[in-house]
Amino acid sequence: MRTFVIAVMILCFAFSASAMDRVDTPNNPNAVDPGSVVLPDGGDFTVINARDVTVFDNLEDFMANLEADYFFDDFGWLDWGTISGELTYSFGPVNGYSYTASASNGLYSVPGALSTNSSGDPLIIDFDGAPVFAVGGDFLSTDFDGIPVVELVTILLNDGTTVEMTNPQFFAGFTSTEAITQLQIITTDNWATLDSFYVGQMSGIISTVESSWDNVKSLYR
Repeated sequence: MRTFVIAVMILCFAFSASAMDRVDTPNNPNAVDPGSVVLPDGGDFTVINARDVTVFDNLEDFMANLEADYFFDDFGWLDWGTISGELTYSFGPVNGYSYTASASNGLYSVPGALSTNSSGDPLIIDFDGAPVFAVGGDFLSTDFDGIPVVELVTILLNDGTTVEMTNPQFFAGFTSTEAITQLQIITTDNWATLDSFYVGQMSGIISTVESSWDNVKSLYR
């Protein structure tokens, strides 16, 4: 009898764990666009280990330091499961900039945003087009249905620059004197989610770096 009970408990646990994967619900009537949710006041924003990077906690200041020929995606073309379980997904090129999103347990889209299939799985962005010197976006922790939740979200760049924040603070921007090659969005209990993503070059960057990529970027316009 005890063996039977243990076996049932194991099966129940396995079912509950698999139910946390979004691909198990191909049509979710409760799916929500994170950008449409009104968040409460409050939030927190902590910069850790910023090296040759300037960190911005608001969009206006970031945009003032971003060259005009950037790559922006608000992911409005994504719905529940438009991207479903793929380990990687490529975006761009636009103005020469492109990137690949990945998650160890697969990606998954919610309405208007890019997310992961499994909770607690980091969302990783690798920049693989023209060198990126400026990147910014809305970095959220969302529940199964895509609703933002109050949880610590960690943004980690390849050089070790780290930002920790909790909803409703969700925007972070970075400009760097060295090329940014990777960005990770890390949550603990919920789903790492990305929205309104800007990829480009910081204004005033060394002209030789800009001119060396003019021809490359022109190929993708």
